[in-house]
Amino acid sequence: MSQLATSVPARSGVLLDRDGTIIVDHGYVGSVDRVDLIPGAASAIATLNAAGLPVAVVTNQAGVARGYYRLDDVTAVHRYIDDELAREGAHIDLWLSCPYHPDGVVDPFARASQDRKPAPGMALAAAAALGLDLSMSWVVGDRPEDMGLAAAVGATPIRVGATQAGPTLTVSDLAAAVRVILDPAGHGRRSRGRFPDHAYPHAGVYGRDYAATLTTAMASVDEAALDQAAKVLQAAHQRDAVIFACGNGGSAAIANHLQCDHVKGVGNGTNLRTRVVSLSSHMELFSAVANDIGYEAVFEYQLKSMARPGDVLVVISSSGRSPNIVRALEWAAANDVASVALTGFDGEPARGLATVGVHVESNNYGVIEDAHQACMHLLAQFLRQAALAPEAVAGTVF
Repeated sequence: MSQLATSVPARSGVLLDRDGTIIVDHGYVGSVDRVDLIPGAASAIATLNAAGLPVAVVTNQAGVARGYYRLDDVTAVHRYIDDELAREGAHIDLWLSCPYHPDGVVDPFARASQDRKPAPGMALAAAAALGLDLSMSWVVGDRPEDMGLAAAVGATPIRVGATQAGPTLTVSDLAAAVRVILDPAGHGRRSRGRFPDHAYPHAGVYGRDYAATLTTAMASVDEAALDQAAKVLQAAHQRDAVIFACGNGGSAAIANHLQCDHVKGVGNGTNLRTRVVSLSSHMELFSAVANDIGYEAVFEYQLKSMARPGDVLVVISSSGRSPNIVRALEWAAANDVASVALTGFDGEPARGLATVGVHVESNNYGVIEDAHQACMHLLAQFLRQAALAPEAVAGTVF
């Protein structure tokens, strides 16, 4: 999964809906004679401009697909709004629109699109073009689709013009939203990589921000590393090698779950008879080594007895620095045992010791463990579907 923003350093920005946020929503506004700026909207955008925050508009324009107006009409409306905003010293840095709709009647716009809110396409395009860190940005709009877009990319949602219902912050208009965004106390702002960064009085709001933080953490996982990890595990199964898994605490639970998902899950409906051992599950052996030799040896000692050259070690470590994890990886590297490390925080030294590092950018143990669990699941499911007959995949419950 690729990073959400491509410019370095990334910065905060604001993604605005159009109809109902900047202009009055008259329904399918496709001509300049139907454009009415909402009072205070231009001044609010000028305030964002003065604060140095990039402003992009992300708007669904299904009217094109439905044949109500053309793409040229959308462009003309945006040019007209630009002129109106300029009268008050305001400007939009980037206009993005989605003319597609699966129920459309105009080819080639009659189709689904990942650009149509709440799908993330337009937000990702804005991040790439403007160098935004979406986890430090805001989505402001009047519809559930706008709030869904914020959740999809880990941005902070602010809903305008609606009655407060549920955990999403709701304000009267764009001017009020801008006051929240620029609040020096930081209300409504999510710190990059640090969650929580303030006290929450409402569990629903905490849950919304937790989910958004998890989305951002998953988006930080490198796709190439995931594919490389899958290849290491797949090759081990195909050559009948043993995969050993280990972790401490919550990570031990993921290691145990990995054994279940591979022995039962990957083998279910395939011709693979997988051999997976969780080094965290044998309490008698585990506690004996910890008591008689030392806790830092609990995984290494087991590997010395059971692992052979060509086997694979999977370690799960949020911090990446647990001594027993480090020693297991060092032993694996010295004994021709390939390794995959699932890490968080800065991930070192485990991240650098492993053959493949699957790293989650987060500083929250719960978020990291949830992301590691998801990575474990998706890797097991990927191997299973790869071992099934292609025609059987769609009909199989994963």
